[in-house]
Amino acid sequence: MSRAAGWVALSAGLLAACVSSTQPTAVGPRSEQPPQGSNPGLRVMTYNIKRGQSNTPCTQPPVLPDQPPSPSCNLDLDGTIAVLRAHAPEIVALQEVDRFWARSGYADQPAVIAAGLGMPHSCFAPNLDHAPDNHSNRPHQYGTALLSRYPVHSCSHTLLTTFAGWEQRGIVGAVVTLRGVPVRVFSTHLQASGTVVSAAPQRVLQVRDIISLLSAAGEPVVLMGDFNAGSTSEELAPLSTRLVDLWQVAGTGPGNTSPAQLTGDPTSRIDYIFASPGTAISSVTVPIDMQTRVASDHYPVVADIALPGWLPGATRKDEGGASPSHPDGKGGNH
Repeated sequence: MSRAAGWVALSAGLLAACVSSTQPTAVGPRSEQPPQGSNPGLRVMTYNIKRGQSNTPCTQPPVLPDQPPSPSCNLDLDGTIAVLRAHAPEIVALQEVDRFWARSGYADQPAVIAAGLGMPHSCFAPNLDHAPDNHSNRPHQYGTALLSRYPVHSCSHTLLTTFAGWEQRGIVGAVVTLRGVPVRVFSTHLQASGTVVSAAPQRVLQVRDIISLLSAAGEPVVLMGDFNAGSTSEELAPLSTRLVDLWQVAGTGPGNTSPAQLTGDPTSRIDYIFASPGTAISSVTVPIDMQTRVASDHYPVVADIALPGWLPGATRKDEGGASPSHPDGKGGNH
């Protein structure tokens, strides 16, 4: 596990920004506590779960004619939930989440994960929304999610610029009030390059879309997700004018998150947690152990932070606001 401990304040000279969408979660005991006299921190986490498909070797049954495929032979959503539970996030951003696909056993994954973590508040945003077809015998969706321990005031879903013939990408946002301060939290998944054609031009436009959302907001923001780009890439550069990459400020080592596999080290840092200037960081980690090696093809990123403007002595257990549940009745805004 790569980690950095001790509270680090981010430069207040940068501009802050934010966007909206939701899902609250339950939290267990902390492995770290902020120093005495400081405000308790918030644990956030981002994780590309690969729809619960693990790295366990197996042989997939053949697809039968005119039938949806069998569930992935190494499907293990319980393993995904175990990783999340082990790190006890209070707000978690998830990518590559299925609802009702044959490959994932027709599970409503956002609901199953939320129940498994005891997180009653959630937002799911479908970037793909399909009628019954050769992938499932019922309507099915695929996208990003936010889970939160605390009630969410509103959810939003924005489809990002995507070229014809490529998988649609998007960003889900939530507004949560924490210690008297409204916060905008986001989960996103930018375009991945093909084997021949680079997706960097799309990611440039997708980041531009995200910047537009951030420009319209005034609350502190936490932006998390799988950006499919390195930290020095041209496409991510505009984010540095608005937000701070927590790993660059407080991480130790390369912070690589991909690929997660049974042996060997990850070679790329493509999963990030960004936050508004003025955020204090207690720790930021990339947990690498046998549990995370098996559960997905990405490692998660976990951070303990204190957001700017938190009120001294304010509690978080009774934060107000009704949970909007899923804005479209299915778990996302279209």
